[in-house]
Amino acid sequence: MKTRNYAITLFAVACLPFLSGCIATSREITDLRDDIYQLQLKLNDMQRNQADISAKMDGLSTTMKGLNSELGDTQNRMSLLGQRMDDVESNLSQRMGKLSEQLSGSAMKVAPPPSELYKLAYSDFSRGKYDLALVGFKSYLGKYPQGELADQAQYYTGECYYSKGEWENALEEFDGMEKNYGNSTLVPSARLKQALCLEQLGKLDDAQKLFESILNDFPESPESFTAREKIR
Repeated sequence: MKTRNYAITLFAVACLPFLSGCIATSREITDLRDDIYQLQLKLNDMQRNQADISAKMDGLSTTMKGLNSELGDTQNRMSLLGQRMDDVESNLSQRMGKLSEQLSGSAMKVAPPPSELYKLAYSDFSRGKYDLALVGFKSYLGKYPQGELADQAQYYTGECYYSKGEWENALEEFDGMEKNYGNSTLVPSARLKQALCLEQLGKLDDAQKLFESILNDFPESPESFTAREKIR
């Protein structure tokens, strides 16, 4: 009996390394399966990220195509605008040339009446065609310096320059209007515009003096209200 038990014990001891190896192999397989599972999860995440990136790239490509199309439309509109500006400039040059011919008598043997000449210039001024209006007003003043509408012609000559932002020229015309036509009802307006031109030119002290002179010389005029607001 003892001999049999001893034999069994020896057999168990002999098999122990083999059993240990089997247990270790089983654990390694389990760990390997876990690693494969984790790798599969990461691979799935990478595939999803790649799909998102691909979708974003497609969206970006579509956006770029839209921007290129809008840029093309903008360039076309700019080209059309430039062409229209050229047409306007050409039309202006033609009108000025015709007016010059009319005034010089090459196209018309008889000069237009003073009132018609003034009305034509004032019509151009009212429509913002200041260069054409300047030609008309100066022509009137050259032909009829003491005409019935001479004070208005010189005043609106100043207004043309004022509207164009040419402050020095405007100041000279408004000052000349007051000196040449001191009895005109437009003198208060001309003096106010002189003061405003001086402001634009940075000559604030001189402008203040003119504002004060308007209050002293024309206290009841509409221009006096503006002058009063301008005085520091």
